[in-house]
Amino acid sequence: MMKEYDIKAQESQVLTKVICNCCGKEIPQIREGIWEEYFHAEKSWGYLSQQDGRQDSFDLCQDCYEKMIKSFQMKVH
Repeated sequence: MMKEYDIKAQESQVLTKVICNCCGKEIPQIREGIWEEYFHAEKSWGYLSQQDGRQDSFDLCQDCYEKMIKSFQMKVH
């Protein structure tokens, strides 16, 4: 996950930046606390997988998301 936070207090974090994990482009912030739309994914891998216990998360800009889904064999609905 490519997000940067400004830690104001020990218990709260303020999101300051979102970066596409694929192309490295910064997702534009429209106004304070609101970003242009982007795709965010999180996966906690279970037992019996090759990634046993691993937790993954990533963010994609709209362009990279479109490229990713165009590469799928089955269309996204």
